Amino acid sequence: MDVEAIIFGLERLARGQLERVEAALKRRLRELGAEGTVGSGGQPVSGVMEYRPHADGMLQAEVRYHVRKDGSVKKQGPYWYFRYHEGGRQKKLYLGRTDDPEGALARKRAEA
Repeated sequence: MDVEAIIFGLERLARGQLERVEAALKRRLRELGAEGTVGSGGQPVSGVMEYRPHADGMLQAEVRYHVRKDGSVKKQGPYWYFRYHEGGRQKKLYLGRTDDPEGALARKRAEA
């Protein structure tokens, strides 16, 4: 893939298209590891790996980066959450580490 051609093509994109490219770049850097996850203060940045619309809200997978005493960075997660609105307020329900976030959400809602 010709990187120069990609960079040249960016000049032709509209704002909305550039925002999509930016989101894709951030997601890819997170996938590659800690090198793309360091913020301006030198600390690792935790964030959302995946959004998935579901029922009356949004499922999201979040990862956490932890700096160990020896200075190495450890990736933790993904941890699944369900974000929704209730009574005019945004709510966030923790689903945990799971391969089936939809099933975990159904179990949590059945308990309540």
